[in-house]
Amino acid sequence: MISRRKLVLGLAGAAGVAALAWARSPGPPRDRAARRALKLPIAPSGWPLPGARVVAPAAVFPPDFGVRRIYLDPGHGAPGNAGNLSCFCVEEQEFTLSAARALAERLNTTGRFEARVGRTADRPLPYQERAEDAARWRAEAFVSVHSDVRGRIETWSPAPGRTCPLNLAAPGFAVLWSDEGEPALCARRLALARAFARRMAEAGLMPYRGAAYSGLYEPDSAQAGVFVDRHPPGQRIFVLRRPTMPSVLIETHHALDAREAARWTEPATLDAFAAATAAALADTLGGGGALAETLGGGDAPASRPPT
Repeated sequence: MISRRKLVLGLAGAAGVAALAWARSPGPPRDRAARRALKLPIAPSGWPLPGARVVAPAAVFPPDFGVRRIYLDPGHGAPGNAGNLSCFCVEEQEFTLSAARALAERLNTTGRFEARVGRTADRPLPYQERAEDAARWRAEAFVSVHSDVRGRIETWSPAPGRTCPLNLAAPGFAVLWSDEGEPALCARRLALARAFARRMAEAGLMPYRGAAYSGLYEPDSAQAGVFVDRHPPGQRIFVLRRPTMPSVLIETHHALDAREAARWTEPATLDAFAAATAAALADTLGGGGALAETLGGGDAPASRPPT
């Protein structure tokens, strides 16, 4: 088991910063923990190391953009489905509800969006009810907020008497979408997914490389961090294929990475994510020209029969 002191000081803290500093200067690192930290994925911004700067991408709103309704789905919290357990022993359904509420508050303050959080802590909410609620409310986009778990699991003790899962080898966000359904809707999903990934990377967050996704999700050829659902038919993600408006699922971070999980409790990270979300929505909901630009001029993806 890895102790909290060893992890925080050896990888996520001083040694991680030392490793980043070494990467920008000549000469081998003398600190063993720093050498180990250098082998872990790090974004150009330094993310997910402590102190790595995140920024707020600027959204460009067309004059006729108006106020758009955005349905925010806090992932999991369905009957019998609490989601993953993070490296701090936090259930995913708890993290996603907090993150979605923070995102809604920030989007609403822009005056450009009316964001609705689709789930509360009062009761488990089936996914079918969420899709129906979004349709009745006439949402223009459905954004499902999640965290991910990847790779071989170790354990560590973040606090006395507590043992939690840990994996530091697969940080980063992923944006998932589905190409099942009517071609025009699929094209809008893809545009939204690419816009999210591009704007999140612009904010300084790191796109996941996808090593653990083989056979489950296929990486996008045009935008790092975007993946299309390739689970077997009947096992594909409901909230990606059933909402009647464009929908994406954001795996915000690797919940077993203590560096990333800690960064996602910081207001600066939540601010940057909200700004990236606003910019992505402005990029894709701003009219046909914005959609074509986000898709890069490519054809709409081929549809697959719904399951």
